[in-house]
Amino acid sequence: MRVRNDTPTLPAPWLARALPRLRGLEPLSSYGYGGELLHDDGRADMQAYGARVADLAVRVGEALLSYGASAEEAVAGILVTAETYGLSYCEPDVTLGSVSLSAYAPGELTPLHATRHVRRHSTDFRALGNLQALVGRISGHTLTLDEARAEAGRILDAPAPVGGRRWARWRVPVQTGLVAAGGGPVFGGGPLTSLCSFVAGVLGGLLNGWLERNGVPAFYRYAVAAMPAAIMALGVSRFVPAFAVQALVVAGVLGLLPTVTFVSAVQDALAGHYLTALGRLADALLVFAAVVTGVVAVLGVGHLVGLGVPIVPSVRRSDRLGAPGAGAVVFAVAVAARARTPARDWLPAAVLGLAGFVVSVEFEVLGFSSLVGTALVATAVGGAGHFVARRRRESALPLVVPGIAPLLPGGVLYASLGALASGRTTSGIAGMVNVAAVTLALAVGVGLAGEVGQLIRRLRLRSRAV
Repeated sequence: MRVRNDTPTLPAPWLARALPRLRGLEPLSSYGYGGELLHDDGRADMQAYGARVADLAVRVGEALLSYGASAEEAVAGILVTAETYGLSYCEPDVTLGSVSLSAYAPGELTPLHATRHVRRHSTDFRALGNLQALVGRISGHTLTLDEARAEAGRILDAPAPVGGRRWARWRVPVQTGLVAAGGGPVFGGGPLTSLCSFVAGVLGGLLNGWLERNGVPAFYRYAVAAMPAAIMALGVSRFVPAFAVQALVVAGVLGLLPTVTFVSAVQDALAGHYLTALGRLADALLVFAAVVTGVVAVLGVGHLVGLGVPIVPSVRRSDRLGAPGAGAVVFAVAVAARARTPARDWLPAAVLGLAGFVVSVEFEVLGFSSLVGTALVATAVGGAGHFVARRRRESALPLVVPGIAPLLPGGVLYASLGALASGRTTSGIAGMVNVAAVTLALAVGVGLAGEVGQLIRRLRLRSRAV
C-alpha cells in the first residue's frame, strides 16, 4: 500500500518536528493524528499491513538505540515511521533493553502491539547516520512501506567492512591502540609512551574481543582489557620519567572508558527518559568500575613486590602545548574512527578536539577550576558540533564525542588509581568522585549545547509561522 506523497515536506528535520510532540508542547487533540491517516478501504489485509508498519517502526527504533542514539531520538524514529504509514494513536516506549509500540491500524478497533529487545549495544555512527537518513526519507513520504522495509534490511544486514572477517576482528583493537597512542602525548608522554600505549591498547582490545566472542560478561572483559596498560607501566617504570608512566596508564585506561554511554545517559536523563538513563548510567559505571579494578589489581601487586608506579603531580597541559596538541588531534580522529564515524567527519572532529584542548589549556592558565572550565569548553564544542551537524542535516554525536575526548581528566584519574593501589582508599575514592564530576560536566555541557540549539530552532520556526 502506497502512502500519498502530496503532503509538503517541512524544512525542519524529522527529529525537530517530533520533539514538540514528545515533550508535550502540542495540544492533546493532535496526538495520534500527526501523520497522514489511511482509512479502511474494505480490504481484508489492513491489520496485516498495520503489523508490517509496526514491525518496521520498532525495528528502526531498536537499531537507533543500539547504535548510540538517545532514547528521545529512538522514540521519535518509531513515532515518525508509524504515523507516516498510517497508524494512529501511536504510543512508543523505549528502555535500555527494549522498544515497544502500541497503535491502531486504519479501520481496526483492536490495537497493535510490537516489541523488540535490544540485545547488543555498539557505537556505530555510520549505520546510525544511514538510519537517520532513512527516517528522513520516510517522513518525506518518498518511500513505500515495502521499499522502506527493504532499505532498513540493507542497512542493518550490511556486509563486513572492506578487509573481510579478519580485519573486522582487528579493527577495534588497532583503533583502540591508536586512541591510546594519541592519548599519550595529551597527558604528558612522548614517542616511547605513545608506542607503549599503542601496544597496550591493541592487547587490551584483542583480549576484550576474544572474551566477548566467548560470552564473558562485560565487567570481567574490561577488567582484563585494562591490565596490559598497567603491566606495561610497571615494566617501564624504572627506565622512563615518572610523568611518562602516568601518561601510559591514563592513555591505556581512557581508551576503554564508556564516554559515549555516559554522555547518552546524561542526555536521556535531561530529556526525561529516566529509566533508560539509569540503565545506561549503570552500564557506564559498571565498565568504569571494571577498568579501575583491572588497573588497581595490577598496580597493587606491583606495589607489594616493590614495583609501584611513581605518583607525581598532574602535568600542566600549558607547560607543553605542541606535542599534546598533536596528540589531541590523533586522539579525536582515532575515537571517531573506532566509532565508525564517516571519514568526512574526521576533519571537523579533529578541529573540535584541538580547539577544545587549546581553550582548556587557556582556562587552566587563567585559573579556572576543572569543573567550570570543562563545562564551558564542552558547551562550546557541543555548540560548534551541533551547528556543523545542523548544516549537514546529520547527528551531532559523531562530531561532539571525539571533540570532547581530549578533555577527559587524566591526571586526577592516575592519582586516584595510584592511591587505591597503595591502600589510600579515602584519597582514591575522593579522586574518583572528582573524575566522575568532570565527566558529568562534559556530558552536561554537550547536552546544554544541544538543548540551546533546539530552542533556537523552535523559536525560528515559530517566528516564520507568524
